[in-house]
Amino acid sequence: MIQEAYEKAAGSPFWIQAPENRYLVVSSWDHIKEIDAASEDVLSLQAAAKEILQPRYTMQNFNWFDKKGADGMPLIRTLRTLLTNHLPDILPDIRRSMSVLLDRAQDSQPIVNGSYTSPVFPIIIEAISLTNAAAFFGSEISHDKKFMAAAIGFIEQTLLAAEAIRVLPKAIAPLIGNMIAKNLGSGKAIYDALIPIAEERLEERAQKKLGHGVPEHHDCIQWVMECSPRSSPWSAERIVHELMALWFGSVHITSTTACIALHHLCLHSEYIEPLRNEIESTGWAQFEQSGGKAFPLLDSFMKESARINPVESVSSRRMALKPFELSDGTRVEAGEWICAAARGMMLDARYYTAPHEFQGFRFVDPSILKTQLADDIVSQVQGTPSNFTDIGDWQLWGTGRSACPGRFYATAVMKTLLALFITKYDMQLEEKAAGRYFAWRTFIYPYASTKVLLRPRAAL
Repeated sequence: MIQEAYEKAAGSPFWIQAPENRYLVVSSWDHIKEIDAASEDVLSLQAAAKEILQPRYTMQNFNWFDKKGADGMPLIRTLRTLLTNHLPDILPDIRRSMSVLLDRAQDSQPIVNGSYTSPVFPIIIEAISLTNAAAFFGSEISHDKKFMAAAIGFIEQTLLAAEAIRVLPKAIAPLIGNMIAKNLGSGKAIYDALIPIAEERLEERAQKKLGHGVPEHHDCIQWVMECSPRSSPWSAERIVHELMALWFGSVHITSTTACIALHHLCLHSEYIEPLRNEIESTGWAQFEQSGGKAFPLLDSFMKESARINPVESVSSRRMALKPFELSDGTRVEAGEWICAAARGMMLDARYYTAPHEFQGFRFVDPSILKTQLADDIVSQVQGTPSNFTDIGDWQLWGTGRSACPGRFYATAVMKTLLALFITKYDMQLEEKAAGRYFAWRTFIYPYASTKVLLRPRAAL
């Protein structure tokens, strides 16, 4: 529906009627900048997130979004600064744990004619979940199998429950929502496991102020606590609620994006060799010391994959808390939504040359291509050089000042996982013509059952 309306609108805003509301969808960068410039008390990202995730029911009555982000800086500083700055320290551990997981998955499958067949999406979700658990909550709890099972199940439970509650009539939504909440065991398990850890950290901070020696911790629980306002420090409950919301977004989007990129590696095998050469010639040490900024060819391949198959049809969602008018006179009233047609724009010739062609090195600096690659690759369609983490030319990470502060960490994690697959295996889809993903509302989600043939490479 969105794509059909996008094509008819030819760059103008258009309306989409959804079951629970109607959406004004913009499709130009000028209008996107106007959305970004609007104040939070007019167009609210937090109010939109609250509606989408239904945290009252799915996240143990998490109500932070009502605060409109006024005191959300501790989490932003934790992700944008502290977690990003620690990437050179944590990436080696991320690589080792992911490598062990891939080896274990390989050992659990029978090898037939030198290859084994496996659904890869569950492996990707587990790898990213283990990585995020260690970075967010500490390495000890990431080894708790019961906790990790709940943490992984939390993603699907939240998606299904929130979508169901959203479309219910408002008169019965609280009743049904509370019934659903009582049966969401994963959210309660996560909350109950993290609260004692957060309380212990707060006690350690109090002991440290008294001059007592306390253990050092390098994870998001610690950093969020340390970044919270001295005049009004966050409680253990607030810290855990924030990290539960972060957990949902970081695992869901990162695993889906990585899985689609892996499918594209199988579909466009001509990229495997130049990507493998880049990874092996650059080396893991340089990649990790750079905080994940190295591997420009892989960076571009990931960006092209996400451009061709974005995990969301729309981006920059905002709920209007007050009436808002675009420069062309189009207006949303309080309670209505406004967003950008991300998928339509990514496949639009106004923004990308040959937009429906997969050109994996579209975003690489031409000078890098000329020095590293054969002429047939160099002659591919070229766009303006840009990085996967950039926010000025596309919308995977959101818009402007509200862009995802954890995108540098997420990109480094995805690069690590994909680079391990590339260097460990030769890969192909078991059935190239089979469907690889499905759409639900505006989400694009990979089939968990899609299988890939993995042929382990000889040890170098």
